[in-house]
Amino acid sequence: MQPTETAGKVKTNATLSLTDYAKPLIETPEESFTLPSYLYTDPSVYEIEKEKIFYRTWQYVAHRSLFNQPGDYVTLTICDQNMFVMLGGDNELRAFYNVCQHRAHELLPPGKGNVRSVIVCPYHAWAFEREGKLRGAPRSENRPGFNKDDFSLKQARLEIFLDSVFINLDPEAEPLANIAADLEADIRANVPYLDKLNHSTDGGLGPTRIQAGWKVVVDNYVECYHCDHAHPDFADLISMDSYQHDTFGIWARQLGSEIKAENSAYPLNGDEPVMRSMFWYLWPNTTFNILPGIESMNISAVRPISLEESDFGGHTLSIDGIQDQGRSDYTADVLIPEDISLCESVQRGLKSRGYSQGPMIVDAERSGRGEHAIHHFHRLVQQALA
Repeated sequence: MQPTETAGKVKTNATLSLTDYAKPLIETPEESFTLPSYLYTDPSVYEIEKEKIFYRTWQYVAHRSLFNQPGDYVTLTICDQNMFVMLGGDNELRAFYNVCQHRAHELLPPGKGNVRSVIVCPYHAWAFEREGKLRGAPRSENRPGFNKDDFSLKQARLEIFLDSVFINLDPEAEPLANIAADLEADIRANVPYLDKLNHSTDGGLGPTRIQAGWKVVVDNYVECYHCDHAHPDFADLISMDSYQHDTFGIWARQLGSEIKAENSAYPLNGDEPVMRSMFWYLWPNTTFNILPGIESMNISAVRPISLEESDFGGHTLSIDGIQDQGRSDYTADVLIPEDISLCESVQRGLKSRGYSQGPMIVDAERSGRGEHAIHHFHRLVQQALA
């Protein structure tokens, strides 16, 4: 059964339609409309997205430099799947489900840290090697036929991409190096200092809790149609007249080439090593972010927390731990709060009976002021849900 539009609001019948909309989302962005609002507000859609999108795609964990010593680990949550990546005693990185094989207690606390010898479950003290094998289970000798080899931690796929760790819960997923090789080539071509970067701080772009669903946050990230009006300091720093926005297979890129040293965002001398802005989006929820100033990069992800709640955060990389305080303050105190306010208002508005879909605004030049990249993202969502 198809969605029916009543009083301007798309409603779903007993059988949820994920790809047939009252107004078309088609290949041509100039003639297309947005995803319908029920795809942002229906709890059953979010449950489907977990299976069709987040449990089948590559998820950013951390830069490789966070893993220096055996036992170093970073945890992350992919929707309701608690995971961790750890460097083993053999200097191999592995991704595990963060759950004990006895009674499902979580093994490691959120964040990053180091396990000196074995991972010990806080519940019944089952102990696991840093490579995932069960070392000991108290009084398990009383159970006939108990074999520790049967209870190793469950692993997930892991890949190093752009010097960073990504994992995928789908054992059949195509390698990220194959499906996004052009993204890696583009970033390396535009960021010649990439291999010099190391983890520096968790500051800058999060993690920040947003009372809006993940698609709302990505929608906001992948278009700068709103920048002149909603980000006046950003538009004073980076000229919107020459702003570029291009889309590719599973990624998109924003480039700002005209930078004003004297601006209302943060101070620049004009001779900084980076006098461009560069933002890359990788399907479905990873971003690579560079603002003018010193040589650094932020890699962040939009993490779904619930239907109408998400986190946006990651890691800031720099050379030798050097940070640009003016840029960091502007990002944390001005740019991010502006975007949070926009996203949270949109999430509330998507529940209005007075709205269902809106038109894409795309100019003939496909400039950075248009919405062709949000159209690109919506088409990726549409294809995934199909």
